[in-house]
Amino acid sequence: MDAWIWGAVVLAIVLVIAGGIAWWLARGCVLTMIGATGAIVGGLVALVSLVLLLDPEVGLRVAFIVTVGSGVWLLAWALAGGIRGQRLLRAEERAAAEAAVPVPVTIAHGH
Repeated sequence: MDAWIWGAVVLAIVLVIAGGIAWWLARGCVLTMIGATGAIVGGLVALVSLVLLLDPEVGLRVAFIVTVGSGVWLLAWALAGGIRGQRLLRAEERAAAEAAVPVPVTIAHGH
């Protein structure tokens, strides 16, 4: 049973670290920051459930459910943030391409 608890503790800590890295890499993307916040909170809730619940089996079940849920939460919001960022980048590139006005050859050569 101790190995299971230590495994759950390690996974919860990894989830908190992954949330912190996602927050750091978000660069102001609200969608990714929402996912990162959920991962950090979920990891902390999983750790607290392992420490505070008197029955180790219940603590492991709660930690498992919260860890998996928070991991999926982080993945979903990070993907949403990445897709949104890609769409914004493409829109900026299109706008920049449309804003570029071609210069006629006669004006460019001074004729």
